[in-house]
Amino acid sequence: MIKINLLPWRDESRIKRRKEFVMMSALVVIVASMIMMMIAYFYHQRLQDQLHANQTIIRANQALDQQLKSLDGLQSQRQQIIERMALIQSLQSQRPIVVRLIDELVRMMPTPLFLTQLTRKDDQLVLIGHADNPNTVAEFLRNLERSPWYRNALMNSFVAKEKETAQNVQGIVIPVVESGFGDFVVTVDITEPEPQSAMDQVVDRERPSSEVNS
Repeated sequence: MIKINLLPWRDESRIKRRKEFVMMSALVVIVASMIMMMIAYFYHQRLQDQLHANQTIIRANQALDQQLKSLDGLQSQRQQIIERMALIQSLQSQRPIVVRLIDELVRMMPTPLFLTQLTRKDDQLVLIGHADNPNTVAEFLRNLERSPWYRNALMNSFVAKEKETAQNVQGIVIPVVESGFGDFVVTVDITEPEPQSAMDQVVDRERPSSEVNS
């Protein structure tokens, strides 16, 4: 039996091509979607890797900052130690000078004069004490001016006092000598003399105080 296709062959071909186009379009969309997903996943992984690297760098920088702070603390401690050592060395180097200043000061003092307080301010000494009269203090100033260790000796004040009296067992009135001593304040600048030879220093130290006061 012969079959006769009554449908137009052109319509059938058009329908077939349309189905093929739809299938190809769907396939292209699926493939493109897969490619886009792969690309998105790739860049997502790259972004995650970059974020992880950034976190690693941040942690490394924080650790480095802690180390730098520790080094700064060590540097500060080192500087403090150096300053303390310099201060100790300075004090040790000045110790003989201080001893020499006191020794020279004692040698310059006249007999009716004594000190009650000595204060150093930078390169100046403030001397507070008692003396029988201003002339004794003036003699003390002249002695200081003759010393190579002192200069610009100045009497800032002298306050005289009346002598007190006391009675002994027999009732005799005896004046208390030191009670009549006046209070004085003297300032003098410290100066380091030129270096002397060993023999000159020995002679200077052995010179009696009477020669200085004369």
